[in-house]
Amino acid sequence: MKPSQRLVLNTSATYTRSVIATALALFSSRWVLKALGQTDFGIFSVVGSLIIFIVFLNTVMAGSVGRHYAYAIGQGDVTEVNRWFNAALSFHLCLAILLTLMGWPIGEYLIANVLNIPSDRVLASLFVFRISLISAFVSMISIPFVAMFTAKQRLAELAVWGLLQAILVFILAWFLLYVPGDRLLFYAFCMVAILVFIYVAQIIRARIVFCECVINRKYWYDKRRFKKIVSFAGWNLIGNLGGTLRDQGSAVLLNLFYGPKLNAAYGIANQVSHGANQLSASMLNAFMPEITTSEGRGDRKRMLDLASRSCKVGTLLVILFAVPLMVEIDYVLKLWLVTPPQYTALFCQLILCTFLIDRMSAGYMIAVNAYGKIAAYQATIGTTLLLTLPLGWLFLKMGFAPTSVGIAFIITMMICSFGRILWAKRLFGVSVKQWIMAVFIPCVAVAFASAFFAYSPSLLLKASFIRLLLAVSASILATIISAWYIALDDKERKFIIESMRRVLKRP
Repeated sequence: MKPSQRLVLNTSATYTRSVIATALALFSSRWVLKALGQTDFGIFSVVGSLIIFIVFLNTVMAGSVGRHYAYAIGQGDVTEVNRWFNAALSFHLCLAILLTLMGWPIGEYLIANVLNIPSDRVLASLFVFRISLISAFVSMISIPFVAMFTAKQRLAELAVWGLLQAILVFILAWFLLYVPGDRLLFYAFCMVAILVFIYVAQIIRARIVFCECVINRKYWYDKRRFKKIVSFAGWNLIGNLGGTLRDQGSAVLLNLFYGPKLNAAYGIANQVSHGANQLSASMLNAFMPEITTSEGRGDRKRMLDLASRSCKVGTLLVILFAVPLMVEIDYVLKLWLVTPPQYTALFCQLILCTFLIDRMSAGYMIAVNAYGKIAAYQATIGTTLLLTLPLGWLFLKMGFAPTSVGIAFIITMMICSFGRILWAKRLFGVSVKQWIMAVFIPCVAVAFASAFFAYSPSLLLKASFIRLLLAVSASILATIISAWYIALDDKERKFIIESMRRVLKRP
């Protein structure tokens, strides 16, 4: 399969999976909120944020491992890939044990002494935290295996596993409505069981299909590769830590100021944003291995071209669903949750705006990671994102509404996004003017067209399901047409037409 065809397949498969998974997650969240109640739902959100650091570290490590896999694959050395796999596996075994031993007492202390949790739910919260550590442990061990799917650009298969996970969680949410007893404990236990099942299945599958995943202990504890993995991941950690502390620190901040009920609103907004992130990340994940492999082959021109296109395409895919959702968010939340917690709508709108800003420059983030020299870049970006917390704390301390935290999100993300462009200019000579003309202006124009047509039905009709359908349909149609004529260039339009012709000609 040609690289361009594989890119289209991966993008289509992962985007389709993300759309279905997001829809299932929205329905399941309604049932979970109804079954648990706002307090327990908020507790699950804030307690879950305590192990997010481990989950986040998994993502960072997976990016580091996948980068070295893809680079070695680009050089065409199978033995080198196997050595990277074994080094990564031994490293993650040690790291999983270390983080679990360290995280257990710290998390329990925070739950018992720091977080604002009703006294009669502290024991249940401790159980949720302990059992969640199990899924985090297995997740970390699975990283060297799952990263091979990404490096080999087998993202369509990963999409199938992701869809299976979404279906199982959807079934659990429906079943939760009819479970007697402590539903929070039951929900936490079943969620962990689902995650562990998916991780173990992916490990077994990787062992079967990839010859590079053969375990060879003589390649374990390779100090040179350990150093490279830790160095790359360490600087990535600094950069991504800002985003993680921003998201989860804001949950703790809101808990300390307003209690667990406000965490329910923020938790629902985070689920919406997670769906947005999945949809846009599906495209970025499809581009990522090809960008890294191009850099490994020494094809810098193709690498930068793919990075620029991923900025534009990723933003357009977010606009496609985010803009009509932002316009009709009040009705969608009532339709979805019946009685959504206070501030949920505004939280959703602000976080979706943050994602739109983020995706406009995300392709250059991948390009810098593929390049490998990321120390100063990640330190700058991580520090910028981390400023969200003191800024949010200042807003809350001054008496602003809880949603002022979302304003802090947007401010720091604007700085961060423009900072990526400046770093791309410094490292690769990318023109800021070229990014403005090729990505920023076309995407903003498409977003305005989408918002105009999404808002138009509200001028004539009251909030209803018919108005929602009209708004979504008009917005999607406006996005597709304006993207075709404004955002896409001749080469991209020609590629899409040829791809569609090949699909239609197949028997």
